[in-house]
Amino acid sequence: MSNKIGWQKYEDMIQNQLLSPFASLMISNQMMFQNGLEEEEEESFDVSDILDNEDKEVIVVPVPQDFHHQIDLVTNYDCWVGHTNFDITEEIKDIINKTKGVEILKVHSRYRFFIGVAKMFDFKDVRHSIESTLL
Repeated sequence: MSNKIGWQKYEDMIQNQLLSPFASLMISNQMMFQNGLEEEEEESFDVSDILDNEDKEVIVVPVPQDFHHQIDLVTNYDCWVGHTNFDITEEIKDIINKTKGVEILKVHSRYRFFIGVAKMFDFKDVRHSIESTLL
């Protein structure tokens, strides 16, 4: 099997987390709790109902402690997650970290890493450099 790297835009990951069925369930449960509703009175719920209707009460939903940090990353860097089918060793970590344009590198797991590309670099060039070095 040849080594591969798949890329995912970090903003898409955050959006998927916020719009996931689990997040909708959390919001729905919090609404029921705030309104004192019983389970059998539950109506179908969609996050877009809140986003589309300005007249509704604002609901405070618990977010991860680092959520503001994640938003800060997205606004200051071109953020990507690399998914690999090979181990991200210390040597590979050093290669990625030394790639021109990689300003932030976080290895999340054995097969996944995060990069923040500096503003003066194009992700396509950074990706090509990483892939040509590692693959």
